[in-house]
Amino acid sequence: MLNGVTVAVKRMCDMNRVEFEEHIQMLGDLRHPNVLSPGGYHYRREEKLIVSEFMPRGSLLYVLHGDQRPDRVVLDWPARMRIAVGVVRGMAYLHEKLGIPAMRLVSMDGANFDAIHSCCRGRLTPLAV
Repeated sequence: MLNGVTVAVKRMCDMNRVEFEEHIQMLGDLRHPNVLSPGGYHYRREEKLIVSEFMPRGSLLYVLHGDQRPDRVVLDWPARMRIAVGVVRGMAYLHEKLGIPAMRLVSMDGANFDAIHSCCRGRLTPLAV
């Protein structure tokens, strides 16, 4: 961004304006330390984007299995447990707040969403169902 802040941008699937605005409203109402909230959004018929905080360590899948560099940080078991507890807390919050199974709301591909905060606490970003 112009102010030097790095953000993550998610391109959303095909949905109409009403569905997109409902999704943004739902995301905007979420407040929990283990759930990423959107920082902004952009809607055009051909392009729907959600902007959120950038997770510098990347996805959980990448941190646990994908980073093969020799200088990579290998997580010890206490760090892995903190991440697991954070993910569970975030999922419990999503389930309680939204009233539907949280597993349906979380990207499980590991590409962009199951993020690791820089202080080793698991954070989730809910997606459209």
